[in-house]
Amino acid sequence: MLQQNNSNGEMRLVRPKNLSLAISALLAAPAGTVLAQSTDEEHRGDVNLLEEVMVTARKRTESLQNVPESIQAISSNTIIQAGLQSMDDYVRFIPSLNIVEANPGTAVVVFRGVADAQSTFIAEPSAAVYLDEQSLVFNGQPNPRMVDIERVEALSGPQGTLYGASAQAGVLRIITKKPDPTVFEGNFDVDLSFMPEGEPSYDASAMVNIPLSDTFALRLVGFTAKDGGYIDNVLGTTPRFGLYENSDVVEKDINDTKFYGGRISAKWFVNDDWSATAGIVYQKTDSKGRNEHDPAYAGDLNVVRFRPQFEYDKQDWTQYALTIEGDLGFAELVSATSYFTRDWEYTQDTSVGYASYFGTFCYSGYYYNWSQYSRYCFQPAGVGNYYNDPIGYLKNTQSNWKLAQEIRLFHQGETIDWVAGFFYEKSHEDWEFTTFADGYDQSQSMVNYLAGRLIDRGNPIPTVSPGNAWWRSVDDTDWKQWALFGEMTWHITDKWDATVGYRYFQRKMNKSYFVELPRYNLTSDGVSTPSSDEKDGVPKFSLSYQITDNNMVYALYSEGFRPGGTNRNRGMPFFPVQYDSDILKNFEIGTKNTFMEGRMRLNATWFDMKWEDYQLEVVDPSNRPCGSENAPPPPTCGQPWQKVVANVGNASSTGIEVQVDFSASENWTLGGNATWLDAKLDEAVEIGVLVPAGSRLPLSPEFKASAYIQYDWPVDWFSANNAWMRLQWSYTGDMLNQVEPLTTPADGPAPQILQPSYNIGDLRFGIDADNWSMQLYISNLTDERAVLFANPYEFDYFFGRSRVNVNTPRQFGIRWIQRFGG
Repeated sequence: MLQQNNSNGEMRLVRPKNLSLAISALLAAPAGTVLAQSTDEEHRGDVNLLEEVMVTARKRTESLQNVPESIQAISSNTIIQAGLQSMDDYVRFIPSLNIVEANPGTAVVVFRGVADAQSTFIAEPSAAVYLDEQSLVFNGQPNPRMVDIERVEALSGPQGTLYGASAQAGVLRIITKKPDPTVFEGNFDVDLSFMPEGEPSYDASAMVNIPLSDTFALRLVGFTAKDGGYIDNVLGTTPRFGLYENSDVVEKDINDTKFYGGRISAKWFVNDDWSATAGIVYQKTDSKGRNEHDPAYAGDLNVVRFRPQFEYDKQDWTQYALTIEGDLGFAELVSATSYFTRDWEYTQDTSVGYASYFGTFCYSGYYYNWSQYSRYCFQPAGVGNYYNDPIGYLKNTQSNWKLAQEIRLFHQGETIDWVAGFFYEKSHEDWEFTTFADGYDQSQSMVNYLAGRLIDRGNPIPTVSPGNAWWRSVDDTDWKQWALFGEMTWHITDKWDATVGYRYFQRKMNKSYFVELPRYNLTSDGVSTPSSDEKDGVPKFSLSYQITDNNMVYALYSEGFRPGGTNRNRGMPFFPVQYDSDILKNFEIGTKNTFMEGRMRLNATWFDMKWEDYQLEVVDPSNRPCGSENAPPPPTCGQPWQKVVANVGNASSTGIEVQVDFSASENWTLGGNATWLDAKLDEAVEIGVLVPAGSRLPLSPEFKASAYIQYDWPVDWFSANNAWMRLQWSYTGDMLNQVEPLTTPADGPAPQILQPSYNIGDLRFGIDADNWSMQLYISNLTDERAVLFANPYEFDYFFGRSRVNVNTPRQFGIRWIQRFGG
C-alpha cells in the first residue's frame, strides 16, 4: 500500500504495484530546522540539506518555496524541540504576528500591524484562527493547546479569497495529526518546571494511534497541564479614599491556570479514491487569576485585589468535524463539516479601577448636588460622597456556537490548476454582562432611583430589587453567511505562473440587546433589535517567475475584509447604526530562494497595505452632556452610554519580512527572521478625541525579530544516539496599547501608553534515543519582565495605578517523552 498526499494535505490510500513512500517533514523559521539525507545521486551522502517544507495554505499540498505569497510554517518536531505549548509561545517566532492575551485561553491576533483595539465586545478580529478546517473567529479567539500538532502555518497578508470573513490581515492555521492505519504507535510526554518567583508547573499528555484494519485507524490524545501562579495579592487600600484594605485576602501566586482536554479522531480509507475523517476536540481552561501585575502601586509581580475569588476565568469548548475526500477523476473533492461550541465565564475585581472611576460621577457641585441624581453613588444612603469607595466585581457569561460547511474541488493539470468551492456558516453568540457593588441595594443611588430622579435619564423607578448589581446588559446575535470562491493558476511557461482568484459573499446579522439599570429594571430604550445584510466580493492576482529551480520572484495583489454589521442602537447615537465592511488591499513583491545546493533558504517580502474605512470600536460621544466640551450638537448628546463600531477612516501598513535558515554543517543549524513595519493612520480621525494623521496603529511593534542556533552531535549515552543544544531568542519592539492619544486624568481614565521593547531568550538541551527523549531547559533566561499589554480599559491608571499583562518569569524545567510502537 502507498499513502499519497491529497489536495487537503492529508494522506489517502492507493495501491500501485510498486511501493514508493515519500515523507515530507516540515520546518519552521526561526524554529529548528530538520536536516535530510538527499536521494539525488549528485548529493548522495550529503546529510546536511534543509528539508523541503510542505504546506496546505492554498488548500492543496505544495512546497512552501513554490507558493507566491508570505507563509511561515512551524513543524511538529520544532514545536517539541522549541518547547512551544501555546499561542503566546510560538508567536515570539513569527515576526509578522502579535497577540494580546488579556484572558487565559483566548487571544486577539494581529498580523502586519492591522489592529484597532484589544478590548472589543462588538468588532470582529482582523485575523482568523483556524483549527484544521474550521474558523475559530470569535471575540476572544480560542487558544488551542499544542498537543499532537502536525504544524502551524502563518499566512501573512489578506486571505479573503480562500478563507473569507475576518481573514483580513492574515490566517493562523493549527493542523492536528491524523490517524494512520499503517502503524501502531504512541507516546507519553511529561514536562515539569520550577520558577523562583512562583509555583511549579506541569504538562502531561499521551497519544496512541491504533490501526483497526489496513484501512481504518483511531487516534486518541489526552492532556492535563498547570501553569503555576506567580502573581501575589499584597496588602493595599481602595484607590480613591483609602477607606478599605484587603488584609483578609492577601495571598501568594493567585494566577495559576489549569488545562484539560483531548481529541478522538478516526480515519477510514473507503477505497483507493475515497476517505473520511471524523474527530472531536475538547479543551477546558480554568484560571484563578490573570497574568497581570501593578508595578506602579503594588510592585513587581504584585496586585491589590479585594475580591480575588472573582478573578477567575473558565471556558470549555468542543469541536466536532467530519472531512470527506474523494477523487472524481476530473478533480479532487473535499467536504468539510464542522460544529464548534464554547461556554465561557469570567469575573474581575472592579474595586481598584472600574467601579471607583464611575464613583467619581457622584459629587456635590457648587450650584447643583449631582449626588442626588447619580446612579454611581455606591456609598450607603445618607452618608457623604467621601464614603464612595466601592468594593465590587463584574461577571460575563457567554456562549458561542458555529456550524460550517465547505465543499471544494481541486484540479491540477499541466497548464491549469484550479480550486473552486462553496461555503456556508451559521453562528450564534449570547452574553450577559453584570457589574456588582457591595450593598448597592442600600446605596444612595437606590435612593435616587426610587425617588424618580433618574426618569429623565431613561431609568424608570425600579419595581424589582437589583440586589448588589448596578448594571446588567444582555446581547444575543445570530449570523448567517455563504460564499462562492475560486482560484485558478495558469502555468504560462515552465517559468511563468499567473493566478487569479475571487470570493463573493453575503452575510446577515440579527441582534437583540437591552440594558437594565439597575439589574432587573429595563431602561426606557427597551430591547433593541437591529439587523444587517451585506454582499460584496474580494479579488486576488499574482504573477511569479521561476528564475531557476530554486529561485523565484513574485508579485501579489490580494484583498481581505471584515464583515459589516449593526450596532446596538441605544438612544440617538452619533455614529451610524450600520457599519460597513472594512477592506484591506495588499500589494507585495517577494522572493523565495534556496542556495548552496539546499543548505540555505532565504525568503523576503515587501508589502504595502491600504486599510479603507477601517472599523474601530469606540465609546459613542453622544453620551456627553449637551453643551459640555467636545459634545455633539443636540439631539445627539446626553444619550445613554454605549460602545459602537464605526468606519472611521483610512490607514496603511508597509513593511519588509525576511526569513533565513542555514545548515552550516552536519552539526550546526541556525536561522532567524524579522519584520520591519510602518503601520499608521493615513488621515486624521475624530472619535471623541482627534487622532492625527500619521499616528501609529496599536498592538504591533515597528520591529520584531527572532533567531536560533542549534548544535547536534552523535552520542552513545544510555541507549541515546543524538544530543543537541539550542539557543533561541526573540526581540519585540515598543508598541502602543491603543490608537487614541489620551492622557489621564485630563482626557479620561484610559490613557495611551507606549509599551517598551523586550527580549526573551531560552536555552534547551536534549538527548534522543529510538524510543525516548529527554530535555533540560531554562525559559526566559534573563528573567525579562515584558509588557505584553498595558491595559487601560479597567481605569486603574486614573488613580495612579497600573494593570500590565506580563510574561512568565524565568523557569527551569525537565521533559521526558516516551515513545512506543512505530
